Amino acid sequence: MAAKGKDLSQQLQELISSLQEQGILTDYFDDIKDLQDEINPRFVDEIFTIFLRVAKDYRAELTRNLSEPDVNYPEVNKLAIRFKSSSTSNACGLVALACQELVDASEAKNKEGCLVALDNVNREYLVAKENLNRIVGMEREIYDMRLCRK
Repeated sequence: MAAKGKDLSQQLQELISSLQEQGILTDYFDDIKDLQDEINPRFVDEIFTIFLRVAKDYRAELTRNLSEPDVNYPEVNKLAIRFKSSSTSNACGLVALACQELVDASEAKNKEGCLVALDNVNREYLVAKENLNRIVGMEREIYDMRLCRK
């Protein structure tokens, strides 16, 4: 069982390195992971679960706002900035970059640009979500294996 745990830990590290090389995750992920310890062994799981829930809300609000005939650009801008901040804080590099495109389009009051940028945000978010869920799943397996050994 110890070998399987080590293999899974190695696979997890390789996945994280690959995602960082692609820009999907930033190096800030390492800082987040370093905060996980024996006292809070599910820290990464908790942080990303919260981020994914909050991001879902941001996406829904942005979609709702941009579907209005008269777009409230200051509201879109505020939401895009918050989503960018949350993405940056959670090491989701490409999501944050896509959010910046949305910030720029909202500042220009360009509805078509906002819609294109939101499509990009959604695309990058789905990639990040899939990979964060993989990371969380692997983290849970590693945690469960450690519990079985005790």
